[in-house]
Amino acid sequence: MALWGNETNDTRLTESLAAGRVRMTGAQFLAAFLAKKGVSQIYGIPGAAILPFYDAVRELNMESYNVRHEQAAIFMADGYSRATGKVGVCAATSGPGATNFLTGLYSAYSDSVPLLALTGQVPTSLIGKDSFQEAPMVEMARPVTKAAYLVEKAADLPRILKEGWELATTGKKGPILLDLPLDVQKGLVEVDWSEFDFSPPQPPRQEIARDTLNTILSMLYEAKTPTLLAGGGIVQGNAAELLRETAELLQIPVVSSLMGKDAFPNDHPLYGGLVGTMCQTPLGNKTILESDLIINLGGRFDGRGTGDSQRFQSGRKVVHVNLDSRELSRHISTELAVAADIRDFLEHFLAFLRDKGFIPTPQARQRILDLQEERIRLARRTKFDTLPLKPQQAIAEVREAMARDGILTLDCGISQIWATQLFEAYVPRSFLITGRAGTMGWGLGAALGAKLAYPDRQVVNLLGDASLGMSLQELATAAKHNIPVVVVVLNNSLFGLIRQQQNLLFEQRCISTDLEYENHVQGHSRGLDFVATARGMGVEAELVDGPDQIQGALARAFSQNRPYLIEVLVDPLAQCSVSLDGTLTGVLELE
Repeated sequence: MALWGNETNDTRLTESLAAGRVRMTGAQFLAAFLAKKGVSQIYGIPGAAILPFYDAVRELNMESYNVRHEQAAIFMADGYSRATGKVGVCAATSGPGATNFLTGLYSAYSDSVPLLALTGQVPTSLIGKDSFQEAPMVEMARPVTKAAYLVEKAADLPRILKEGWELATTGKKGPILLDLPLDVQKGLVEVDWSEFDFSPPQPPRQEIARDTLNTILSMLYEAKTPTLLAGGGIVQGNAAELLRETAELLQIPVVSSLMGKDAFPNDHPLYGGLVGTMCQTPLGNKTILESDLIINLGGRFDGRGTGDSQRFQSGRKVVHVNLDSRELSRHISTELAVAADIRDFLEHFLAFLRDKGFIPTPQARQRILDLQEERIRLARRTKFDTLPLKPQQAIAEVREAMARDGILTLDCGISQIWATQLFEAYVPRSFLITGRAGTMGWGLGAALGAKLAYPDRQVVNLLGDASLGMSLQELATAAKHNIPVVVVVLNNSLFGLIRQQQNLLFEQRCISTDLEYENHVQGHSRGLDFVATARGMGVEAELVDGPDQIQGALARAFSQNRPYLIEVLVDPLAQCSVSLDGTLTGVLELE
């Protein structure tokens, strides 16, 4: 029985895809618009208030992936978008279904990820009357979206959707929310498809002032130890190849922020490592601290990346290039701030350097040779002969087993920090991480979206047992839709990072960070049995408790072409290297 009126519909969506002016429902227009934009997958859970849209999706034979919790749907859209650079689309019903999108919107907004979240809403006549499953989604979502719209008339939908799509995909990208009352989805709208441009967007070329390029070149000539800092904008702006060419011409080291880790091949002779107080490498921090000129390309100078800003900036000059002018000199003052698309900037800068006949000095080349020796000297340990298995060794084994273009997704916590420190990334959009938001439970949904985007590439979700506890139900999603991701859970039966902070900063006064308990059914004391749980959902799984077992387990997992879980028992006493005083020099090396 329909909840709100007659559900019959005389229009046919296949006819509505024709060129010229056509008449259709708002829901049909929305599905047709997405299809014309190249969207082929929708992630979500249908509910009464979003059913007209889902009915239109069915009529177009678009792939619809239902999940076990709406939060996973938006994480899938997020992962799909980060892996491809395209817009991911998710849908949920009104009220609690819609509010379950908020964490995902926050995660995407924090890292400038373009996605479209569609939420059902009660009919317009019931809005503001405390109706069943009514929630003020626009008001709640506005702070964590580029734009949030309550569509009040079907006739407004073409204009709003066109505007929202453009906002999501241009400038500093980000998520868009459309809140869709039921009567708007069912209402009729006339659309002239000739008024829409569905060709691939061609952003306008941005000119970079020659005086700006001359200034940067002069600063490079004056500097003795210049360093390029690669931010997340390099990957988002599809500028990784340009960065490599520029660095190779200049022959100066490249270090990366957390979000820029996969912007430059981590095994390249010019790669100096990762910079930060938590997600970092010894070589990365040493390289940036020894530099007298930092050129930040597409990064934000995030607090966890710079540590204490005064110490970070002391004794060095800074050039900052970022698409968002609001980020320039926001955290670190600069000698030169350039508001520009990073791809346009690098294209102009590279051409300028070649036109000038730039040749690196012998001193610059020697610095790169020295960098190779320092990389070996400062490398963190990943081989151990002790049990329980060290998580550092498990992560190194995962990297060794994966293809060069394999995609890794991470959650937040101590497993994330270990992975950023130890796992090498070689290909842009292959190291997917929730950055500023730091969302636990994010990685499995992101892995599912990435695998659907690239069925022929390996996709691994590496996470801790606490994080998997927040997304465990989505193993059933992977099983139902046969999405062959590999989940590697490092199980120390702890909220590991918080336990480490309790040990180091609170004199081992621990509370509520242990997850172990006596599992009488399975006959062990580590609490939740991930292998048994995964198998109960239809996911093949196995337990690993020694380093000689990991490679074989991963080989079996990758050969199955089905979702697969590997539970790795790791040392609960293992600690990650972090800064205790909030500075880059204060990183305490721990095992």
